[in-house]
Amino acid sequence: MLNPIIQTPRYRLVADEIAARIRAGDLPLDSKMPADKDLVVQLGVSRTTVREAMIALELMGYVITRYGAGAFVARTLPAVPVETSGLPGYFELVEARFVIEPEIAAIAAKLITPEEIAQLETCIEGMCDATSRLARIEAFDSEFHLIVARSTGNTVFVSVVKDFWLARQRFPEWTRLNNRQSADDIAQFSRDEHTAIVTALAAGDADGARAAMALHCRNSGRPLLERWQMLEHDSDSEDVLLRLKQRAGGI
Repeated sequence: MLNPIIQTPRYRLVADEIAARIRAGDLPLDSKMPADKDLVVQLGVSRTTVREAMIALELMGYVITRYGAGAFVARTLPAVPVETSGLPGYFELVEARFVIEPEIAAIAAKLITPEEIAQLETCIEGMCDATSRLARIEAFDSEFHLIVARSTGNTVFVSVVKDFWLARQRFPEWTRLNNRQSADDIAQFSRDEHTAIVTALAAGDADGARAAMALHCRNSGRPLLERWQMLEHDSDSEDVLLRLKQRAGGI
């Protein structure tokens, strides 16, 4: 009997190769990681693949990112080599949100209660408090999306959204790229976009809720997508990244 062929994404192959070099001592503990452009040349892959691999290495415990200083080899390595086959890709998570959350919002529009609408409005006020720490703002943001999912009465939807946010917390890069600091950014992202979702939900408008959530998801991912588009110049990008670019421009 023939064994099934498992296609391993390139970023996982790259992460395994770099992890092996770290364990072999070729990249000393606590040393600064080579620049992305150097890894691109050495490994013969795209910058997108290198960045996904670096994120995976951070999850695996081989690499840490220091604010303002870049990526470094961890001071202490995992006790045993970490299996990477179960790790989702960073861009895979972004795509999943683009696909799933607007449909959850559309279903919620027909089922959400006035009490849940009030809870969503409280979350918006919490997100818009510019004096709050980022962790607190993120907590209000995640609770907003979980309330929408819970209002459907479907525990699978709740689990999917919860898993998405748990995965997001494992990707510090996500928070750094989407940390909007200015009052204008807070108004647009936290108040205007979330309020549009609530308005549609309160009106029982499924199409409006779907569109408002899709716009919000698009704008959440767009800074990341535009960054990679600039770096990659639309060449040698992964299939998932290409689909995300198409969705970002097509909503």
